Amino acid sequence: MFSIQDYTETVSVCLEKHSEDVISELKQIFQLPFLPEVKKIAFRMFKEPMAFELTVMYYALDADGKERYYDEMGDKYAGGSEEVAEEIPYFQLPDDATDAFEAFRELQEDAVEKADEQVMVAWFSDCYKRAGGEAFPLEVSIGFHDDVKSYFIKRGAWAEDRH
Repeated sequence: MFSIQDYTETVSVCLEKHSEDVISELKQIFQLPFLPEVKKIAFRMFKEPMAFELTVMYYALDADGKERYYDEMGDKYAGGSEEVAEEIPYFQLPDDATDAFEAFRELQEDAVEKADEQVMVAWFSDCYKRAGGEAFPLEVSIGFHDDVKSYFIKRGAWAEDRH
């Protein structure tokens, strides 16, 4: 039998196994010379729920939330979007438990989505802080692809964010 607590703990453990790789990537991003017009970095998580995989991208945005591309200024600056982490497994399920988990997920769909949001955003925020993100001068948010809200890490608050 599955529970939200067990699911959440398992997702946390799975993600933590990939923290050092994400921290290393974030440290590299913090060193990039972004275009002067870039005022914000929007990290977006793309979740593949059938494969239990998570991909994280970043987008370099100007003050109006428009993506700024490095090719506007040659290769002197960073911009545009880049992958931070690809296909991170966030949940492992034994083959013989697939049907039981699917039944659980169907009954608890909203709770599972909320758990994913909380655990994944908390994990990424922790990686960001461990990578030295507090010293990064740009505004930073983390959210899910196609969601209208994001978590602004330095402010520690959720807000509408249309990128």
